[in-house]
Amino acid sequence: MEYVVKGKITLEDYADFNRAALIHKKSYLLVLLICLFMVFSSAIPRIIKNPSFGNIIAQFLPFLIVFFIFKLYRNYSYKSDRTLNDEITLTLSEDGINYASYRGSYKYTLEDFRKIIVNNKIIAIYVSYRKAILIPRHFFTSKEEELEIESFIKEKYSPDKK
Repeated sequence: MEYVVKGKITLEDYADFNRAALIHKKSYLLVLLICLFMVFSSAIPRIIKNPSFGNIIAQFLPFLIVFFIFKLYRNYSYKSDRTLNDEITLTLSEDGINYASYRGSYKYTLEDFRKIIVNNKIIAIYVSYRKAILIPRHFFTSKEEELEIESFIKEKYSPDKK
């Protein structure tokens, strides 16, 4: 069985992938939770003592600055990777995935797949610790095709099945 999907990965798709990766990597999630706890544990008592608008802004300003920097970095990272901006064709078969764009093509085999993340906006098939094949949901032409390919990926490409 073979499936072919085509499309272009958008900045929103890239952001969805980054959010999914953050949530699914336990170490990243733990660090994020610790940071949030530190921010809120120091800011909330100060806001309670002085509930003025200026104090609220002052307490959350470092958090907002860090959030803005991460957003700028994500946008810069997406725009700097010219291969992300190309239209891609993914051919999913029982023995792997052929990734093709006008720049060239690459064949990923079942042994290359390390982890799969499936959420409501994107399917990510990790081929290394930091690199994944992204399949946004808008690549599919119908809901039936989407569900069929999603079950195919879970069945054939899952590292647990090897």
